Amino acid sequence: MFDINGSHIVELSDSDLRILVARLCESELRLAGLPISAITAGGDQNAPDGGLDVRVDLPSSSSVSGFIPRLVTGFQVKVPDMPRGAIIKEMCPNGEARQVIQELAAVSGAYIIVSAKGSTSDSVLRNRCKAMREAIASINEPEALLLDFYDRDRLATWVRQHPGLITWVREKVGRPIRGWRPYASWAAPCENVETEYLLDDKGRLLDWRSPKEGPLTIVEGVNRIRGVLNQPTGIVRLVGLSGTGKTRLIQVLFDKRIGDQVLDPSLAIYTDLADQPDPSPRDLIHRLVQSGQRAIIVVDNCPPETHRALADICRNQVSSLSLITVEYDVGDDDPEGTEVFRLETSSDEVIEHLLERQAPQTSQVDRRCIAEFSGGNARIALALAHTVRRGESVANLTNKELFERLFHQRNPKDPCLLRAAEACALVYSFNGEALKGETAELPLLAELAGLTVDELYRCVSELRRRDLIQSRGMWRAVLPQALANRLAKQALDGIPLERISSIFLENASERLLKSFSRRLGYLHDSEIAQRIIQRWLSKGGLLSNLPSPNEFQNAIFRNVAAVLPEATLSALESAANGENGSQMLSDSNWERNTWTSIVKSIAYDPDLFERAAMLLARFFMAEPPHQNYNSARDIFLNLFQLYLSGSHASIEQRLQVVDTLIRSKDAASQTCGIVALERLLESQHCQSALKIDPPSASKIDPPQAVVFSSLPSF
Repeated sequence: MFDINGSHIVELSDSDLRILVARLCESELRLAGLPISAITAGGDQNAPDGGLDVRVDLPSSSSVSGFIPRLVTGFQVKVPDMPRGAIIKEMCPNGEARQVIQELAAVSGAYIIVSAKGSTSDSVLRNRCKAMREAIASINEPEALLLDFYDRDRLATWVRQHPGLITWVREKVGRPIRGWRPYASWAAPCENVETEYLLDDKGRLLDWRSPKEGPLTIVEGVNRIRGVLNQPTGIVRLVGLSGTGKTRLIQVLFDKRIGDQVLDPSLAIYTDLADQPDPSPRDLIHRLVQSGQRAIIVVDNCPPETHRALADICRNQVSSLSLITVEYDVGDDDPEGTEVFRLETSSDEVIEHLLERQAPQTSQVDRRCIAEFSGGNARIALALAHTVRRGESVANLTNKELFERLFHQRNPKDPCLLRAAEACALVYSFNGEALKGETAELPLLAELAGLTVDELYRCVSELRRRDLIQSRGMWRAVLPQALANRLAKQALDGIPLERISSIFLENASERLLKSFSRRLGYLHDSEIAQRIIQRWLSKGGLLSNLPSPNEFQNAIFRNVAAVLPEATLSALESAANGENGSQMLSDSNWERNTWTSIVKSIAYDPDLFERAAMLLARFFMAEPPHQNYNSARDIFLNLFQLYLSGSHASIEQRLQVVDTLIRSKDAASQTCGIVALERLLESQHCQSALKIDPPSASKIDPPQAVVFSSLPSF
C-alpha cells in the first residue's frame, strides 16, 4: 500500500540517503514559502575528515520548526547505526569538536545525526543525545547548539509528510508501489529526467477558459498551469491528440529551468491508468485528503468520468491536494471547476531537433522531410525515423511510400495486418478484449477485414507492439489520428459501401455506431464518407428525423455534421420548418446550443453564410429578451462584427442579411436586423463567441469547427 516505514529506509544506499535528506529539506522550505537556495548538499558522508552532508542556512527573518528546528541546521547523514562510540568519533575525530559544529553553535544552530540503520527507543535516544552533548562540552556556549538524532523510524515519519517522496524511496529500494511513480522521465523512461525540453516559439497551448487570447507559447502555458497547481485544490485537465507530447509537458511543470513558479518535484505522484495502479487514484486521493497531506497528483490517460470523480474529492474543503489529469482527446468534455488546456502539434523545427537527438542516423534533409510528413506529431516522426538505416535516405519518397514505411517498420508486408488496421481505424475506438457477448466488437471488425476473430486479435496485438494501436483497459484505438484517418479512407475505398452500411446499421451496437460516426467526422475529404452521411441525412435515413428525441441520433449528427456542411444546413433548415420546428428553436430545448454551434461553424463558408445567418436569426428571435443561458444572440451577432467574426463572408453578404431582416414585415426580424447593423458599426470590444477559433485548413475542419461528443472510451 501507499506507505513507508523504517524497513524501507534501512535499504537505501549512502548516496540515496543523502539525496533523500536534501529533498526533504527542499520540500519543507517550499511548503513554508522559503528559498531552497538556502540548502547546500554534497560530499561523501564517509569521508574521513567529515563535514556536513546537508546544510540549511536561512535568513534571520525566517521562521522554521519541526524537522528543521533552527534557521541554521546541519545534517550528518550515515547509513550505519551510530552508538555512543561512533557518535563521539564522528563529532570529535581528533578529540576536538569539528570546526563546523563550533560554527553552528556560534549562530545558535542545530546539528542532527541521521542514521538509516539506527532504531532507538526513547531511552536509547536520550543516551545518544547525551553522547552528542558530551562531544561538544569543550566548545564555547555548547548550550546554544540544538542536538538531535534521527533514526530510521523518525526519518520514515518525516518522509510520510511528503507523499511524493514515498514513491521515490520505494523505487530506490526496489519495492515500488504498483502503478505509482515519483517525479521522473514519465514520457520516456529510457531518458534522463534532466534531458532538455525542446521549446517551441509557436503558440501550442489553448486555454479553454480564455479562448480570445489565442494559443499560448509553452512557457506562457506552463506558467499559467503552475499558477493553478501551486494552490491546494487547484485542478487542471490537459488534452490533445496522441503524439503531441502531453506527458512530456507535464514533466516540464516540475523543471526549474523553464518558466516561473516551478512545482515542487517532491510533491509529484504520477500514474498512468493503463498500468492499473494499486491503490486506485480514488483510494489514494481519499487517503491523502483525510491525512491533510500536500501532494500534486498526476493521472495520465484519464477518461472524463474518472477526472470528474477525482476532482470532486480534491475539491474537499480540507484537501491540500492539486490534481492534473491527461487525456488524448475529450471532445466536448469541459468539466466544472477545472482549468482545461489543449496542447497542439509541434512546429517542424522542434520535430527536426527531436529527430536529431533521438534518431541521429538521419540526415538533415531526411529530418526535414519526416517533420513535414508528420504534421508536427512527434510519435509519427519518431516511428518513421527509426525505420531509416544509417546511410539511407527517405527524402525522395512520396507520402504513400513514407506511410508504408511507417506502417511496416522494416517488417515484411503483411496484407492481413493492413486489412486489420484499416478495419480498426474505421472506428474511433473499439473493445479489444471481448470476443463474445453484447460488448464484443472484434467480430464485426473482423468481418469488415475479412479475417477470423482470432486473426484480428493477433493483428491488433502486433499493431500494439508497433505502437500503432494504443490501449487503455479493454479499449483500443488506432493512433495517432493522422494515421487512423488515412487507414480509414483506405478501408472505405476497399470495402463495398453496402457491406459497411449493413454491418454498422444492422449489427453494430449504439456505442460502436457512434464510434464509427466519430471517425467519419474526420474524413471530410473522403467521397465514400460523404456518400454514407448523405444517405443518413436523406429521407428514411438514420438522421432524417431531426430534431430527434433520441440522444443517440443527435450525437451521431453532431459527429458527422462537418463532413457535408450544405447537406447539414439543409437538414437543420428542414427541421426548423417542420412540424417540430418551434420545439427545435425554443430556448427550452437542451440541444439548442448544439444546433446553433453547428450553424455558426457552417457560416464560416461564404457560400453558405446567408442561409446559416438567417437560420441563426430564427434561433435568436425564438428566445425571450435578455436571455442569458444558451442564448443564440451572441452567436448570431458574432457573425457581424469586424474582427473575430468566425466567417469569411464579405461585408456585402452581411449587409444583405441585415437588409433582408430589416425589410421584413415581422417586428422581431426587424429588431434582429437592427442589432446586427449596430454590431457591424462597432469598431471596438470584438470578441469571439466560439470556444475555438475558426478553421483554416478546409471549409470546415472537423476537430475544430464542430463541438464533438465524448465517447465512453478514448
